[in-house]
Amino acid sequence: MRINILLFLLFMSLIGFSQNGKLTGKLILKDVENYKSVSENTFVILKAGKRIDSVKVNHDLSFVFNNLGTDTLRIFISPRTYLTNIIYNLCLKENEIKHIEIPYASVCPYSEGKGNICPVCKKNDKVIPIVYGFTMKIKYRDKNGNLTDKNGKIISKEEDEKVTSKQGGCVITDCQPNWFCQLDNIDF
Repeated sequence: MRINILLFLLFMSLIGFSQNGKLTGKLILKDVENYKSVSENTFVILKAGKRIDSVKVNHDLSFVFNNLGTDTLRIFISPRTYLTNIIYNLCLKENEIKHIEIPYASVCPYSEGKGNICPVCKKNDKVIPIVYGFTMKIKYRDKNGNLTDKNGKIISKEEDEKVTSKQGGCVITDCQPNWFCQLDNIDF
């Protein structure tokens, strides 16, 4: 009888420490023409402490992780999402069920060579190039201290202050915008 009581108490204590959390989610595909490829080849990877799990997305791009403990969850997508490899951090409480929707793009939206026409205003008069890497602006002056271009032609202060490019940063990836519309304030 004592053994039965002891086993019962041991079993109940294990149930008290069980992991019952659940994470459900769905990828929201931005490039719907690649739906079939994404549904067949995409995995969602979950890291919780030292635990790493992965699931293949279902045909409808949904996914489920069961038996999760109270922890901070880190979620990755493979193959990675563009613009960058985004990592989602979530906190899961005991016995909590969370649902997330993750925007996902399987191809770089900037690889399409549409030129310097802004996709919003359909103009190019306020479009400037985005320059990557270490850049600097060199100012030339003549003997009298006037601002000049590199050929010695005097330029006005307004011309000097005119923005002719946008700094894109020093870190260069395989998916970056090439143009910036000053009117609509967007990269494309």
